[in-house]
Amino acid sequence: MKIRKLLRVLHRDFGYFITGITLIYAFSGIFLNHANDFNPDYRVIYNEVLLDITNKESYSKNEIVDALGKLGHNIKYKKHYTSKSGLVKVFIQNGTLIFNPETGKGEMEFLKKRHLIYEMNHLHKATIQKSWKWVSDAMSVILIFVAISGLFILKGKNGLKGRGWWLVLVGFLVPLLFMVTYF
Repeated sequence: MKIRKLLRVLHRDFGYFITGITLIYAFSGIFLNHANDFNPDYRVIYNEVLLDITNKESYSKNEIVDALGKLGHNIKYKKHYTSKSGLVKVFIQNGTLIFNPETGKGEMEFLKKRHLIYEMNHLHKATIQKSWKWVSDAMSVILIFVAISGLFILKGKNGLKGRGWWLVLVGFLVPLLFMVTYF
């Protein structure tokens, strides 16, 4: 089998094989690129609440836990304190609750995982098990092969000797321009 035909076959088969992983990396890359615009892993949820609690200067853990239980959510208490302004700040799992003991009115803020996006982002960052790092490294090697083999598949004016090398050059110049400009 000639080398160009072998490259075409391997390029095609590896290309099919990495399609799913490439799409996950591409979508999660977009989400991670915009991490300063929004939290790609969690949604922030705000709820106004009314606690059934007696107005006091200080509260025990049990009093706060009881008041949280009456809200009807599965809220896991961590700790609390009373601020100098008299508001009570309660730390809960994945969030906080601040309430005014005089009125019982408060605002609860908590994070809710963006399922699927959260998992894709953690795959992208390779922050899960060590074995995923090897999968990620193999994906990178396959992408390198697909990129390089793609250079040699076509002949003539549409191949590397024709317009192909100009496109490869521009593909290198774009990140180089950003590196020179911003670093």
